[in-house]
Amino acid sequence: MRIPLFDDAPVLAASAGAPALSTLRPDLFYTAVEQSSVAISITDPNARIVYTNQAFRQLTGYSEIELTGVKHNILASRQTPNQHYQDMWRTITQGRPWIGQLINQRKNGTLYLAEVSISPVFSPDGKIEHYLGMHKDISDSYALMQRLRNQMSLIAAVLNNVPAPVIVLDEFDNIVMDNLAYKTLCADYGGRELLAGLGYPANKARLAAGERVTLNIGGSPRVFGLSIWPLSEVNEEVSRYFSDIAPPRTLVTLIDDSERQRQRQQQRLERLKHKLVSGKLLAAIRESLDAAMIQLSGPLNMLEAARRLNPDHVTHPGLDAAWHEGQQALVRLQACRPSLDMEECDFWSIGDMLKDLSDLYRSRICAVGELRLQCQPDILLGWGQRHQILACLSLWLDRCLTLAGDRPAVPLAISLQAYGRDNAFFFALRDNLPLYPTQTTTPPQAFAMPGHGMELRLIQTLIGSHQGMIDIHTQEEDGTLLTLRLPLPATPIDSPAMIGEAE
Repeated sequence: MRIPLFDDAPVLAASAGAPALSTLRPDLFYTAVEQSSVAISITDPNARIVYTNQAFRQLTGYSEIELTGVKHNILASRQTPNQHYQDMWRTITQGRPWIGQLINQRKNGTLYLAEVSISPVFSPDGKIEHYLGMHKDISDSYALMQRLRNQMSLIAAVLNNVPAPVIVLDEFDNIVMDNLAYKTLCADYGGRELLAGLGYPANKARLAAGERVTLNIGGSPRVFGLSIWPLSEVNEEVSRYFSDIAPPRTLVTLIDDSERQRQRQQQRLERLKHKLVSGKLLAAIRESLDAAMIQLSGPLNMLEAARRLNPDHVTHPGLDAAWHEGQQALVRLQACRPSLDMEECDFWSIGDMLKDLSDLYRSRICAVGELRLQCQPDILLGWGQRHQILACLSLWLDRCLTLAGDRPAVPLAISLQAYGRDNAFFFALRDNLPLYPTQTTTPPQAFAMPGHGMELRLIQTLIGSHQGMIDIHTQEEDGTLLTLRLPLPATPIDSPAMIGEAE
């Protein structure tokens, strides 16, 4: 005979003709209650116990004799608030069932948390004649729940004390948990979701691969990356009780790379400054030696002329010795002239060069004025020794800052435009400064003053080593325009279209 399941039991009973309750054994209900695993007690309207089943006696530790006829508060402990009992009595005396938790005490004095369901039992005339109580010891499940809460509180406390922002996402990439550090960042981000600002989940793959994203947090640029780990989780849905297949979860940690990026940027700028200083120093030494050679050539030329005026048979040992010594000095000076070839000539991005220049000078120039940089088109290639050409632009900006210090009342305005034309590339530097430091100083004297003209001579030296040309003339309102023209190699490049024409 097949044992019916609960779902089809009513159908079978109806088809077979279920027996009436009166036809069942008279003692069946008593046997069922007595053998039930649920602790059951019955009291009169005054809460005196008239019946307890075996499960109730096992739960409380009292015998049937000890329980029968005594008030149910034999189980009461002082741990349950009186208000709780008052609410219970108010409910059941009104004829309504009550379900709640009570801290009860066994015969041996130990406490247990009972989940109690009390239902009034009415007489045929509608009066309450008994109360049916069903008791369940939930101490273990309560302790387990409390341990879980404690663990959750501990996890929350740990996460909130972790300085790194931490987020947990569900299978749809919705945030189900985050810590205080992440909430603080979102608040500083204007109340917006920082994870969305990083492009997650659309940019999930690149972020997981290590891509960094710069965001403006509290008015300052911050650089962030993500560390992403899958989480295994126990399923909570009743429908998956037997399969225990949990939806995926993801643990995401934000990596604030701002300080490391700042240090890298600072180190890069320091290396760049070192290369520029080296290039400027070499140009200055070479210029100084060239000037010394020119000054020495004048007296030597006079000595040579004097020697030629004398007859061949007349010797002047002192004159000859001076001339030979001067020639040897010229040779030594020539040998001491440093080479300006610090690096291999190659193609490089002019836009990247202008960014380097901006990183080096923008903060200094913006403190006293304005710096505008423009590259036409955006993708434009230059040719030569990149750092030597960058040193030329740096020298002119140094000159502008020096002269601007002499005119604090006038804001400094500098614009630099890079463009390509006729197989060459150009840098046009405009400023609102006079060509010479003062109107009373003559140009030769001005250009001999360190920081007030020496820069142009060094630029001429560096541009000359690239077979370039310089054009300089004054603009309206004491402004100056310096144009550097640098040739491209005769051999064609891979992408000629990258050298654009000025608009």
